[in-house]
Amino acid sequence: MRFILPICIALFFHPCFSGLSGAGAAEVVDADLLIVGGTESGWAAAIQAARSGVAKIVLVHDGRWLGGQYTEQALACVDENKGVGKVGWGVDWHPMKRSFHRFGLFKELMDRIEAFNTSKYGSPMPGLPYHGPSTFRPAEAEAIFREMLDPYLRSGQVRWVPEHYAVRADVDRSPRSQKLSGLWFAPTDRTQPDLHVRARLTIDASDWGDAIQLSGAAFEYGPDPPNRYGEPSAPENAPTNEMNPITWAMIVTESESETPIAKPKNFDDRNYPRATRFSQSEFRDLDWDVKNLKLGAIEHWPDAGKAAKRQLSVYTVRRIVAGETSRDGKTSILLNYMNGQDYPLERLPASVAADLEATEPGASKKNIVVMSRQQRELVFQDAKQHSLGVLYHLQNFVHQRADDKTNSFRRFSLSDEFGTPDNLPPKPYIRESLRLKAMYMMREQDGRNRDGETKDKARPRFAAVMYPDGLFAWQFHYDFHRTGRTYLKNENPVGTENNGPWIDYHKPLRNTNFLSDRCVFPMRSLIPESMDGLLGAQGNLGFSSIVSAAIRLHDQRIHVGQAAGATAAFALQHNVNPREIPYDREKLESVRGDLCGYAADSVPLLLWPFRDLSTTHPAFVPINRMAALGMLPMERDEVDFRADDAADKDWIIEIARRSGISVDATKFSGATRGEFCRAWWAHLSDIGWKPAAFLRQSVVDADGDGILDRDDALLFTPNRPIEFQVERATYPPDRDGVPDALATAARFFDFCGPGTTTSDKFLVDHGNVFDAERGFGWSDDLSRNHRKRNAMDGPGDSFVFTRATARWECAVTNGRYRITVCLGDSGHEQINQSLSIESERVVDRQSTAAGEFLEITHETIVRDGKLTIDIGSALEGSNTCLNWLRIEGGN
Repeated sequence: MRFILPICIALFFHPCFSGLSGAGAAEVVDADLLIVGGTESGWAAAIQAARSGVAKIVLVHDGRWLGGQYTEQALACVDENKGVGKVGWGVDWHPMKRSFHRFGLFKELMDRIEAFNTSKYGSPMPGLPYHGPSTFRPAEAEAIFREMLDPYLRSGQVRWVPEHYAVRADVDRSPRSQKLSGLWFAPTDRTQPDLHVRARLTIDASDWGDAIQLSGAAFEYGPDPPNRYGEPSAPENAPTNEMNPITWAMIVTESESETPIAKPKNFDDRNYPRATRFSQSEFRDLDWDVKNLKLGAIEHWPDAGKAAKRQLSVYTVRRIVAGETSRDGKTSILLNYMNGQDYPLERLPASVAADLEATEPGASKKNIVVMSRQQRELVFQDAKQHSLGVLYHLQNFVHQRADDKTNSFRRFSLSDEFGTPDNLPPKPYIRESLRLKAMYMMREQDGRNRDGETKDKARPRFAAVMYPDGLFAWQFHYDFHRTGRTYLKNENPVGTENNGPWIDYHKPLRNTNFLSDRCVFPMRSLIPESMDGLLGAQGNLGFSSIVSAAIRLHDQRIHVGQAAGATAAFALQHNVNPREIPYDREKLESVRGDLCGYAADSVPLLLWPFRDLSTTHPAFVPINRMAALGMLPMERDEVDFRADDAADKDWIIEIARRSGISVDATKFSGATRGEFCRAWWAHLSDIGWKPAAFLRQSVVDADGDGILDRDDALLFTPNRPIEFQVERATYPPDRDGVPDALATAARFFDFCGPGTTTSDKFLVDHGNVFDAERGFGWSDDLSRNHRKRNAMDGPGDSFVFTRATARWECAVTNGRYRITVCLGDSGHEQINQSLSIESERVVDRQSTAAGEFLEITHETIVRDGKLTIDIGSALEGSNTCLNWLRIEGGN
């Protein structure tokens, strides 16, 4: 639903309408920048703005803790940018690799958290979780958030005001514009304001878009219908209160004895058929009013002596400290478990709906975004009880059925680190908020991977749309937890509804099947379409509901806050409206320079989504700045910059051409790509070079392509409306996995599993050990190491592989041979593949994208009666995949 709050909202919050006291009762504070929300995004905005020189910053929060989802929402197992492939950031012991090396304030924060973990627990990542791998205790992380903000508090640049919420707004209105100029705040235990902050600019980093709602700025919430943004997976006729669910996370810590919790209100074991395999077995056949539900479940906890390693169970999926390996010997676990703990926001239980209706007719059908604080609290209380039910179910139903009770949850208690009466976190994990109606609303089709309909076909590459005003890199799947709720039919006879046990389920198109490519986040999505004096942050941004599901992670929300802080700082210091900046390349580059520069006290942001570029590389800044300016020639699949490779002469000349400057490429002979970028960026600075200005054709259509700027992803590139279309990759003959026409004088081998349909012109190798009678085979048994992807026709679709090294031999007469081999995988990226022919290295640690192959022809001499092929690099995460082989010659 789209909401544009009219001028009457200002009347509603006027003292005579709301019972609020006048200005005389409130402290008046003047600020350059007001930040609403001490979330991770608000915290980052405050630090970035302070580092950028903003003198007076006020940070107001409706809780006691800084850090948002890290701390008061207790999401203590870190989720970061990730996509496809096995190359990226990550520790050796965990297979989950991230899309980028860590960057910006997020890296600074995680470096400190992991240093603290090492000191206290003996490991930077002490949980060894199945998910993750980085974990922390929320209270310990909050102390680090506070520590990092403290220099700016002590200097007086930042004032921190906890436990206050916004109750009304000052909006300066004229026939031509509206500007937010201040907000009034009340203590969280009262309704009358005691603080009035007048600010030149406000950033809304709150949980529910408080400043946006009070100001009257336009915003949206709930599912976007297909006709709004033309998104391929937008649902038809979805209820307006459907949202990515909230979850009341729990931190439980190991106890000396059994510490079961009391039975939660309205508890019923039937709410949790997905909790464990015991639960699934007991409740798999219940009659829900939605059919064909998936009821997957995992193990409960490891047996005695088997808990230390990374493994999939409720106990270990998001374990934050592994007692078996940590210095303190105590296990701590985050229970944020989508198999039963999530709380959908549609079809609320009848008892909750009745309580809501008592506050306001129709309240039970409202989207949680536009509920009052009192109404949200009614939903929150039921969500708490539902989460506690998960723990109670584990401590009782599952405990009774488990043979080995050593690691039972009865020996865990709720952590008291939050200082709350119920030992639960102060807030739920909030995945989706309102969406600011911004200068540009990011759409699914802008960034969704186009290798196939679902993420299974995805290969690493840059997005189809790389916004010209991008401020940081991101990638994730469009991650909807189960948004629907279904009830037992026998508990709801005709005339009643939404009573008794319920479970959640994936509604059509609300799932995790779609993936973004490597994207950038546009400045325009921070800036309201019409309201001045305001920027969005946290989840209150210019994107569709679908895109919001992919930009909500720990690192992303800190990057959003930094981007908002830098944008605000530039606008304040140069007295410009933020809305001007995306249209002015020089101004835009100043903001980028603030985010990605050489400041000694900060880590720069990744502006362009390269996979292999670390912030510690000496050329990190110039590479990013040049990429964002479009100076670097690259293909969409060139996700690795290869900074330490030699700089090619033609590549250098092309960069100079794009810079509008001639170059003598011989002066850079022997330089690496990174070294050249450093030298070139310094040269541009020395000569006072400025990028070419954006040419704006009209006020509403900058590039004159007939697409209004509000709907134009590519502001200065004439284009057609962006639509999602699957793009089938095409490769040249030496990379397509298809053998040339089969010569009769050659011998051909197809490496595949039993049952694969093959050409009668091929000899088939199933990975069996060498057999003299057959005349070919392997030194080791690889008969289980075969795959078929069903992604293409022919021998390229299947392969025999090794993760280590393996030798294949074929009996031949001595002589000279011409050997052609094909390595690759039609369905997945493969890294660090190696192959030798007669002990001569032919392929050395080369990678292939999904559907890409290495077809190498090599001449060799056989002197011992056997052609010998060695495959495999034995490097971590590598598979060398041999598809087919051709032998010609013998003379």
